[in-house]
Amino acid sequence: MEEVRRVTTTRKPKTITTILIVIVAVLGIALIGIAVYFYAIGETGDKDKVENKTCGCYYIDPEVISECTDPRRGFIFETLTVPGDQNCRAACSTNKLSTNLLKSTTKQELYQICQLQTIQDVRCSEMTIKDKEGKIVTGKISSKDEITIEAKFDKEYTDYKFVINNESLDPDVISPDKLTIKKTLSDLDSSSLNIFATAKGTDAEEINSPICKRLIEVSQEGSSNVNEMQVQTRVDNKVFKISKIKISVGNLKQDSKIKIEFAFSKNFPNIVMKDGFTTDIAKGEITILENDLYKGDNFTTNISFAQLNKHEGELKITANILDNDSSIGSVTSDVTYPTADSIDDPGQEPQTDESNFAVTKSGNAQCVERVAPNNIVQFTITSVNNSTKAQSISSVKDKLPLGFSYVQGTSKVNGVSVKDNEYVTVTTVGDSKEVVWATSGGWSINSGQSLIIVFQASVGADALTGNNQNEAIITPVEIPTNPATLRTEFVINVQQDCDNPSAPTEPTEPTQPSTPQTGIFDSTLGRIMLGLIILSLGWYIYNRPFGKIVINKLVQSDAFRTAEVYTWKLFNPKRYFEEMVVSKVSRRNPRERKE
Repeated sequence: MEEVRRVTTTRKPKTITTILIVIVAVLGIALIGIAVYFYAIGETGDKDKVENKTCGCYYIDPEVISECTDPRRGFIFETLTVPGDQNCRAACSTNKLSTNLLKSTTKQELYQICQLQTIQDVRCSEMTIKDKEGKIVTGKISSKDEITIEAKFDKEYTDYKFVINNESLDPDVISPDKLTIKKTLSDLDSSSLNIFATAKGTDAEEINSPICKRLIEVSQEGSSNVNEMQVQTRVDNKVFKISKIKISVGNLKQDSKIKIEFAFSKNFPNIVMKDGFTTDIAKGEITILENDLYKGDNFTTNISFAQLNKHEGELKITANILDNDSSIGSVTSDVTYPTADSIDDPGQEPQTDESNFAVTKSGNAQCVERVAPNNIVQFTITSVNNSTKAQSISSVKDKLPLGFSYVQGTSKVNGVSVKDNEYVTVTTVGDSKEVVWATSGGWSINSGQSLIIVFQASVGADALTGNNQNEAIITPVEIPTNPATLRTEFVINVQQDCDNPSAPTEPTEPTQPSTPQTGIFDSTLGRIMLGLIILSLGWYIYNRPFGKIVINKLVQSDAFRTAEVYTWKLFNPKRYFEEMVVSKVSRRNPRERKE
């Protein structure tokens, strides 16, 4: 009988299964690599095609105009260009102004800043108007002044022109590089100058940039004169009252001693107003508010406009302006007083008119410091009546940020300085201050007109570094059409040093990384090529001897064995547990393992 020998056999792994596992592993590694690649380059898109946009800001002189309604009133512009998908806000600051270079007596902190959200045409990039002494005109000149207009363009154009009061004039000087043009004007005989610098673009279209447009007032020399009187009215507790009078007076002087004599067409005595009105020499305006019109102490005979409270029907009011008791002119305005029945008719249903106000807020600086003299900011709250009728506002509230305080005696209502004890109430709410402006019966605002409140606030040590939100709220007498328009916000930045800020002036927005030009997997063709490469690699491994050798080495490697064991942990916990027990025992009895 032949001796039977026991032959030890080794179980070979199933070749096909192993190859499939390797192919899946390779595909998985490739997919992970692609995911990492696309994560690194970010989302694809057409961001390379996003066009830039330009915004701007400009400065206005409150002695000329107090509202941001017309960019032509600006005297210096600043612009900023950013990608179209980013917020754009040009950084104007009154700290940048050199007041000794301006033709104005306005204090630096009182200049106001206005924003232009979008500027479509910036080919004319800068324009300044200077007097003979080289000072920049902020909005008003004398007819005897000589001014030089200088406009700059971003590149060379053709047919340069200055359009002044709709008349086209050739420039006096064109710089050698053809980027700057100049024009000098003198002996001005019009009351204003509407100036526009332009040229012809590459397609022969006219350059139309708001940066190169100005509207300048020209005061004519001569005797003072009275031009116009505007009278605003309202109903207060069924009593018809005059709420405001504004008189336009030309060429008043600093030493003028003004009185106003009022005369009426009916049997009412003349009254002379000696106090209670505001004279703005720069604007040529005399303004009187309701409280002062009905206060007897402001008149020489202690008789005020209260004598008109029971009047009904037409009434002519004449204002004679007296300077040092000499008349410099008079003006008349017609006012119609309603009957008592029309004011209080029991048969009439209560009015349900809805108000349509919109409020905005601006400041004369975007950054303010905690120490003098750069710790003062001037805010402007503008409420516009967008309805077709006169509407009223009962109060205006401003919620100052933490650490901000109202500066007493700085409030102006429609350009008129008002007394704090009559109009302003400051209260402490939590750790912040609230300022409220209110008057008996509120303010009546005609259709399309505005209520403008200007005041100053100081910044203290408690103010937070960075952006501080300031909210203003108006309360109309009538029910609002859209309550959302009654609130507005203004963000101001507080720093220890605005020239070297420690925090960003605006919150940085996360931007998506742009797709690199080498993104080969962005296209369908690139992805197909990647798939073919992976399939070819799998075929090579399956059919070629070298591929099988690589697979055998991979399968027999410790790394593969470890990975296989951990797959059992997920899909075959029992086998994983047995393998781990055997492994621990083997490590404890190395001699038995050798045997």
